[in-house]
Amino acid sequence: MFSKSSKKSSKGWCQFCLAVRIIIGVIAVIAALFALVGVYKAHFLSTGLTFGTIPDSMALVALAFNLFLVKKITGFCCCGQCSVK
Repeated sequence: MFSKSSKKSSKGWCQFCLAVRIIIGVIAVIAALFALVGVYKAHFLSTGLTFGTIPDSMALVALAFNLFLVKKITGFCCCGQCSVK
């Protein structure tokens, strides 16, 4: 659908997929930074360093999920016609 009207870039990605990857990638990196701040705030309380609570674990899961998402975005093709896979 979009691959007929969009030109291929020098790396094999069509311009539409490249734009979508950049937008989603920026959002994913911002979410990962917020997850990192959440890990810091969950583990370093005013009373000291804490481990093993539910908020600590959920913050680490959110950080791991966001970092995985950032990694998967690097190979994302939304139209299925890009030469890079």
